[in-house]
Amino acid sequence: MSKICGFVLAAGEGRRIRPATLLRPKALLPFCGVPLLDLALTELLALPDLTCLGANACYLGEQVKDACARFGEIHGIDVHCSVEEHLLNHGGGIRKGVREFGGDADTIFVHNVDVIHDYDLRKILEFHESNQADVTALLIPNNREKGVEIDDGCNILDYHSSKSHLTFSGLYILKRDILDFLPEDEDAPSILTAFQNAAKAGRKVLGMVGEDDRFWSDVGTPAEYIRAHGKIADCGLTGQPVLHAAVLEQSYRRFALEQKGIQCTGALGLGENLNIPAGSHLHNVVIWDNTSLKAPGLYADGIICGGDLPAPLPPNDEKRMPDPRVFITMSMPAEEGKYEEPLKQGSGRRYCRIQNPKKGTGVIWSAYALSRRENSAFAPVAAFLCKLGVPVADIYLHLPEVGELVMEDLGPTDLLQLGHDERIKLLPQVLEQAALLHTKGNKIARADAVPLQPSFTPGYYEWERDYFRKNFIQDVLGRIELWDDQVARECRSIRERLLDEPVVLLHRDFQSANIKVRDGKCYWIDFQGMRLGAAAYDLASLLYDPYLEYTAEERMNAWRQYRDFVKAAGEEPPAEELLHIAAIERLMQALGAYGKLWKKDGLDWYKKHISRALRHLQQAATATKLPGFQRLAETALKHWIAEQ
Repeated sequence: MSKICGFVLAAGEGRRIRPATLLRPKALLPFCGVPLLDLALTELLALPDLTCLGANACYLGEQVKDACARFGEIHGIDVHCSVEEHLLNHGGGIRKGVREFGGDADTIFVHNVDVIHDYDLRKILEFHESNQADVTALLIPNNREKGVEIDDGCNILDYHSSKSHLTFSGLYILKRDILDFLPEDEDAPSILTAFQNAAKAGRKVLGMVGEDDRFWSDVGTPAEYIRAHGKIADCGLTGQPVLHAAVLEQSYRRFALEQKGIQCTGALGLGENLNIPAGSHLHNVVIWDNTSLKAPGLYADGIICGGDLPAPLPPNDEKRMPDPRVFITMSMPAEEGKYEEPLKQGSGRRYCRIQNPKKGTGVIWSAYALSRRENSAFAPVAAFLCKLGVPVADIYLHLPEVGELVMEDLGPTDLLQLGHDERIKLLPQVLEQAALLHTKGNKIARADAVPLQPSFTPGYYEWERDYFRKNFIQDVLGRIELWDDQVARECRSIRERLLDEPVVLLHRDFQSANIKVRDGKCYWIDFQGMRLGAAAYDLASLLYDPYLEYTAEERMNAWRQYRDFVKAAGEEPPAEELLHIAAIERLMQALGAYGKLWKKDGLDWYKKHISRALRHLQQAATATKLPGFQRLAETALKHWIAEQ
């Protein structure tokens, strides 16, 4: 029988999963509350004929060394740690570690520390020994673009083949002398170099294809780390008892939080001793031990690394600067960053463009108020749109506990800024994206429990009505008598007509300024207000946009194109007249917003768009043959022009 050395590769810095690895090494990140290193060591400890067990360490290596010692004390076994002064890659790290503590072991069983799985390591060992292999790598059938190619005899032919979708799992066995195939003159060689050289020398290098119903995931990025917590909760685990127990403990912790009035959805990793205010919503988030959050809110799509966290400064506070973790994650000293305040600032949000002079690139940093839950929904809605196939900016970093995002800079150009002909040329692309959201979005959003804003309901439409009457008819025009019985009846009929429509998922602020354009491709922004409602509301926002002009013919051509896209998706499109009906509703909301932003918030920029919004309201009312709204819009426009 073989004498086996169990070896955990645990030296990596974990740059891709920053900022979680700024205070602790990747090997000590908790998964379902248990450090990754402990999970890997536990799995290797169950192997037969194990003569030694250890790991390598480099980044924050003393923490890994101490963790190995603690694990050894608990389990009554020596757990060695090979500390590297600098990273030696997988090949160099295994070679150094085996020389230090491999003893008389003739077989090395290697486990990458950032791999979570439900495979029985003993079955991999049985395959290795029964086939008299020199190397056996577990391969996962998970359909990635390029993978490990094997022949009918399981011999590995290629490690990056477009012909195969088998993934190298991070679990492999090698005879000790395979390390002799590493180049001695290389300090940090890849272990694949040894495998390839051994195969050329006639040694048996095999791939064992794992069962496709077993759980496997690497957790090298924040998204992978978070998603794995959700995927494993749906699995029946049999191969890893410790992991199974950890997953069960997560369900108890989740239930306890829900009993305290905390909504829990999506993938969650919950530590011990959490202090989370009632009324909070946790969605796709990992929270480490001993975390205390101050205010109820939506905490989504991020890793919260513990501690008694103070409430952040408001976004518009002049003292508010990016969290120091932002610059470390970007690998840029804070003093080198060049800040530019983009012109457009949102409600409860602040945006800055940060340039890196050395690299000549930039990112968008956003701070948002945790008190406005729709702002906290930006990251999860962005992830949903990406999954759906609607282009959005990549999010590089999200710190939900302080309300900060770092995202891709899509540039300054939006659909609004383009020339008329170029805008018309791009409209079909935007219309197809809208049809995709409206026909496919709701099903995916429900399955993923995406945190949406409250749906369009009778009360919501009434709020838009009152918002218009108070902030525009009364506060801007001073002509409350314009809202007479006929207008009120027509407003009720609009509300009832929209409520009769099928409910779909909406962008909600689908205006041209919220469609970025880069290299001829359209990207969505400001989608955090996404909610369910009538599809025509989005199209009215786009085609009756108060910031620009379309002719009646251009509007109808675009509306028909959209309806054709919906039909092509196998759904029934809205009726022809719905565009104009929804436009009246949307324009009431827009004019109410302009009045508030100008009169109450002092933002004079919105004042100049009132005339066009009123003309659009008049056009929509004429198209729907609603005389009350026609009269209101005509009178309001004359009054407004006369007052200027």
